[in-house]
Formats: sequence, C-alpha cells, structure tokens
Amino acid sequence: MRIATCFVNNVFLNNSTWTVIRNSIRNTWLTRTCSSKASYDQDRSQKFETVFSFPFVRHIATLNRMKLYHIMGTSLAVPGCGLLETLSVLPEYSFVAASYIGVTGAILFSLASLPLNNAIGFLYISEDNKQIKISSVDFWGRRRDRIVSANEWTPLLDMKPKTMDAIYLSPELTDGTKYKLFIKFGKVLNSIKMGQVIE
Repeated sequence: MRIATCFVNNVFLNNSTWTVIRNSIRNTWLTRTCSSKASYDQDRSQKFETVFSFPFVRHIATLNRMKLYHIMGTSLAVPGCGLLETLSVLPEYSFVAASYIGVTGAILFSLASLPLNNAIGFLYISEDNKQIKISSVDFWGRRRDRIVSANEWTPLLDMKPKTMDAIYLSPELTDGTKYKLFIKFGKVLNSIKMGQVIE
C-alpha cells in the first residue's frame, strides 16, 4: 500500500496524520463560521426602526475617501517625478514640488475630515428600546455599523453643553467612543422613540 506524505515545516506526515490535521482545521473553521453566522443571524432577526437619518453623510464619506485617494496618488507621483527628474525628462525641483503638493494636500484633507470623523448617518432603535444601531462614517470614509445596548449610550441631556452644539451634538458611549450627530441638518423620523432612548 502506497503512503502519501506531505512535507510541512521540515516534518514528513503520512496519510493518516495529514487527515487528522486537515479534519481538525476544517472543524475549527466550521465552528468559527457557524458561531459568527449565528450572531449575524441573531442581529438580523432583531427588528430596528430608523429614527434618524443624515442625508449629507455621503458627502462626508466622499471627502474622507478623497484623503485616501490623494495619499495613494502621492505615493505613486513622488517616486515617479524623482525618477523622471534624474533621467532629465522633468525639470529640476519637480521631485520637491510633487512632494510639497502631496504632503500639504494630505495634511489639508486630514484636517478637513478630522471634525467629521464618526459622523452618524443613521440611527436605528430596536422595538423594545433596548438596543441602538449606530451607522457612522470613519476617518477613511468607510461605513461602520455598531449595535450597542441603550445603557451604553450616554443620554444627551446628561452631557455638558459644548461650543459646537450649535452645529452638531457629541454623543458618547460608556467605552469612550465619541460620535457626531448633526441633528439640525438631519431628518428625525421618530422623535418620540428617539427621545425615550437617547435623550
């Protein structure tokens, strides 16, 4: 009978040993996949009602994404300008000019998008008012959905007034995560439910 072997990390494994390892890896993967799918299905089974929407969140996401595109373009343009300058294709100081434009542009985009970090686009509240689903935009323009308990949300009326309250509110979770809620520029779809849970 022919025995197949596999060379892994300087160790020869025969057919039966390799089958045991392969089955162990498969069972671990299935366990992780099933548990994550169960939690995902549990979150989907819960019914949430949209209580707030901010229509300009797409513009904020685009602005935050522009920073990433600019940094990627700069990382390609600066070495290219340096190479073309050494080959005398571009005039002198092209590398310095490209570096200056790239760095200052990245700084300006970062400063412009910093106040818009974690801007809330949508707020959802569960039927039993025990959970809040926060849909926000992060520093790089990606959507982040997070489901938290209503007890983790610090009520807005309990927070100290801030100078930026005229533009946006700054809700905070118990773990220290801060968001920006543009309530004056957004649409409150269910003020009663929203007031019961987050105020």
